[in-house]
Amino acid sequence: MSLAYSVTQPTIKSKLVSNSDRDHTLVIEPLTPGFGYTLGNSLRRIMLSSIPGFGITKIRINDITHEYQPLPGIVEDALEVILNLKLVRAAILSREEKVTISLSKKGPGDVYARDFETLGKASIVNPDQYICSVDKDGSLQIEIEISRGVGYLPVERINLANNINPHNILVDALFSPVTNVMMDVEEIRVGDMTNFNRLSLSFSTDGSVSGREVVDFTLGMAIDLFQKIHSALDSSEVETPLMATEGVVAATPAPIASDELSDKLLGKKLIGILTKNGIETLSQLKAKEAELSDLPGIDEKMLAKIQEYLTK
Repeated sequence: MSLAYSVTQPTIKSKLVSNSDRDHTLVIEPLTPGFGYTLGNSLRRIMLSSIPGFGITKIRINDITHEYQPLPGIVEDALEVILNLKLVRAAILSREEKVTISLSKKGPGDVYARDFETLGKASIVNPDQYICSVDKDGSLQIEIEISRGVGYLPVERINLANNINPHNILVDALFSPVTNVMMDVEEIRVGDMTNFNRLSLSFSTDGSVSGREVVDFTLGMAIDLFQKIHSALDSSEVETPLMATEGVVAATPAPIASDELSDKLLGKKLIGILTKNGIETLSQLKAKEAELSDLPGIDEKMLAKIQEYLTK
């Protein structure tokens, strides 16, 4: 039996309402009864955990080597200064993965995020973020490293071996530019039906990305994920022969070829390169045939050998 999607679905409408530079609401309606929560939970999860952003991963304050050292001439202690610095939100303006910006302050006065000298490397999103206060005889030098990333990066996952300067203090980072997402599902009338869903996703950002960028990335990621699942299913699916009915002898199914890659036909070197890039079976090789030329270590001779292997 062949199944076909035949559920009657009214024309879906969606709109993005910007209440401010950082507060937005995505409205989708009408959705099949129950699909408001099904779709809403998926989109909310992507918004909160998967949007690329920027975060501070390394801090240097004067000449201290850890957060519990005293800071002479500074009203706050080092730990409080670090916590305030982690609230600074910035966006890298180039394609670099990491940039470093600094500030210097002497004499009495308060220090804010706007006091950083960005030199065109980054943009401070919240320039009014308070950092600390300097006494009349105090001085302050701060360097922060801003990195690109996704989600949350704890200190334990940072490569400590790369931190060769003892004055650099590593900190955990939250890269997500989306700070909050609230979901609301209400029932609406469509014709004679009164239980269709209207989905509203109200979300806030740190200002480093626009609301439209968040929505475009979220929907694009969801679509891409479902397409990849479907493609993987098509490349690996094997039809199961029907059981013989009573009185009818079932035909002997044809033997299924092994899904393992052949060392004899491809060679151990090529097998090693494919395995290193996550290709360990014939079905995976077929699914990524179009991407093989981009894999490191694959030359034209190897591509020809793979093509001959797939043809056989």
